[in-house]
Amino acid sequence: MKRKCKPLIVSLLFTVHCSLFTILCSLFIACEAETPVSRKYGCQFVFDCEKHPTSLLIAAVRNPGSYVYVTTTGDGASTVRHVYVTSNDGKTPREDNIIRSDRENLTSCVLGASNSIGLFIGLTNFNGLWAYDRSCPNCAHLQAMDFTGNRQKVICPKCHRTYDLETGAIVDGEDGDPLMRYYCSFDGTIIHAWN
Repeated sequence: MKRKCKPLIVSLLFTVHCSLFTILCSLFIACEAETPVSRKYGCQFVFDCEKHPTSLLIAAVRNPGSYVYVTTTGDGASTVRHVYVTSNDGKTPREDNIIRSDRENLTSCVLGASNSIGLFIGLTNFNGLWAYDRSCPNCAHLQAMDFTGNRQKVICPKCHRTYDLETGAIVDGEDGDPLMRYYCSFDGTIIHAWN
């Protein structure tokens, strides 16, 4: 009798172990599906806060609900690179950061679909720090979006869809794709957005 129970117990334990593994894998895949990172366009942005200690970008990565959009000109090699930052507060003038440090200039700067259209960067209230492409994901030609309403949302001037910066989802207008999202981190010194 003991010999028959042992294989049965081993079989049950193996089944339970496999079931738990399958459930954990499913949860991991489901979490990845909820926060997709766009790979449609490249994204690589590095900003050294020690070189720009008063930048509006610092407030955006530290304060939930605070967002900025970032654009850039110049390549940092043959021409001086500028990083322009516009706050969602609707009052502060656009900020011009001249990029002079090797740390920033040696990293190629690619702001998603277009450097001149740029990225939205901010600390969401519930989902952490994210960067979103500022170009509308549902328009054939690159359309730069702007803050609207309570300035926690952005709107496309062409298709008139409104997107929530907390989730990237469409909150007004026709159905379509959510905002193109990129990873974003802040270690206390460097702000980095990438995919």
